[in-house]
Amino acid sequence: MQSHPIALPGDAGEYVVTQHYDQYTDVEHGTWKHLYERRMEQLHDHACREYLDGMRVLGMRADRLPVIEQINATLQPRTNWMLLPVSGFLPGRTFFDLLGARIFPVTTYIRKPDSLDYTPEPDIFHDIFGHVPMHAHKVFADYLQAFAQIARKIDNDADQERLGRLFWYTVEFGLIREGSAVKMYGSGVISSVKEGDNVVNGGCKIHDFSLEEVLDTHVKVDELQPTLFAIDSFEQIYNATKKAREIFGV
Repeated sequence: MQSHPIALPGDAGEYVVTQHYDQYTDVEHGTWKHLYERRMEQLHDHACREYLDGMRVLGMRADRLPVIEQINATLQPRTNWMLLPVSGFLPGRTFFDLLGARIFPVTTYIRKPDSLDYTPEPDIFHDIFGHVPMHAHKVFADYLQAFAQIARKIDNDADQERLGRLFWYTVEFGLIREGSAVKMYGSGVISSVKEGDNVVNGGCKIHDFSLEEVLDTHVKVDELQPTLFAIDSFEQIYNATKKAREIFGV
């Protein structure tokens, strides 16, 4: 573990690792390239413009795994977010402590070639390809922090689960309307072929975003999403955090 030059909240420092970039193998770079090119075939047409802008701004490329320090050099001046390499799953409190400080934890591991479609543990493809381009968009970046600040103040399990549905149906599986089209921005649909196809091929119902309906819609973690929600703008979900504060009394 390396000592980190910034002050980390809570116990986050216990999970920090170093991205040993020179230790990635040709197979691992090849896995990134395969996953990247396979998803971009669909995302060129079906990801939202803010995601595609973030890919360009942050210099994402197909041929090599991303260098976390290089992304930070662009991301921090743009939206005051930074990536922090961590060892894997974090406790919920630690995760939201970091997001509340505008720090996004990312793993440095990439899935094995025999697990291209699904990996049960977080990996760098889902974390960086799926999530991070949206962090270059100011309003979404502010939304993510605002959500985390609410999550950190909720202690009872029922409210945590209910609020977690907002994260699931926006950050993980969010859709947005662009004119007459519905585009993807959530990391789960961005990084997954099956979930992306499910949206593009009409396999799920798409409802207009409503905070109350989202909070009442149970999450399906072990099947393709039957219902997703489309926002009209990222301001809509940022403003929803103000209403969420009232609902949860924080």
